[in-house]
Amino acid sequence: MIYKAFPSLTELLVSKPETGMGYQVFDAVRKGRYTKVRFIVYNSELIIELNDNLDRYKLKILNEGYTKIFSQSEFINLEHPTLVMRNELSNLRLFSEGKMEDKGRHKGGTGAVDNDEIYSNGEDIFVRLSVYENDRRIDFINKKLIPGSYATTEDDYLTCKSFNDDPVDRYALPNDEEIEWAFYVQPKSHDKYHPGIVQPANGHNGGGVEALFDNGTSDHTYFKKTTY
Repeated sequence: MIYKAFPSLTELLVSKPETGMGYQVFDAVRKGRYTKVRFIVYNSELIIELNDNLDRYKLKILNEGYTKIFSQSEFINLEHPTLVMRNELSNLRLFSEGKMEDKGRHKGGTGAVDNDEIYSNGEDIFVRLSVYENDRRIDFINKKLIPGSYATTEDDYLTCKSFNDDPVDRYALPNDEEIEWAFYVQPKSHDKYHPGIVQPANGHNGGGVEALFDNGTSDHTYFKKTTY
């Protein structure tokens, strides 16, 4: 089923790291029940049960639109949500389908969550791709990425564009909707991130570059958004 989060749950999820760019996977118990269920959530607000019907739910969102599905979905009351990191999700890796086309992608490598942090050089620009103009991982007031957020490098984003590659497949995004927005961030030299290669997940092949900012970025590092 597809549900929406109560504002209190959205606030909690926003305070937690992402599983990948634009989504989180977590285990939780429905109020009044005892068995844990696994969910995937888009933009910390639209919650989908992570089961054998996932592809059908994704198609429904794609066909009917996020806004309509969100407005029609019921709130779900969940207790004790526990975030699941991507390196714990062997099942998501098995969803990859087909042979990856080159298009400037990287074969092999490890995901950002598996690699050590490095310092930004203060010059490189990173881009966060999103379906949502109100992407909750951007702090629009303080102009920064919030902690636990993913992005890609500007170079890899431009490579994706130049090859007319599919960003949903390249960055293994979960929702199959068309990417509409690009958010630009230039971290300070004291900001750290985990570099990596997007691993197969969510029925997609990956192979793009990713960066995980455990502590987000400094104030005034987010500087613009453009349409994709």
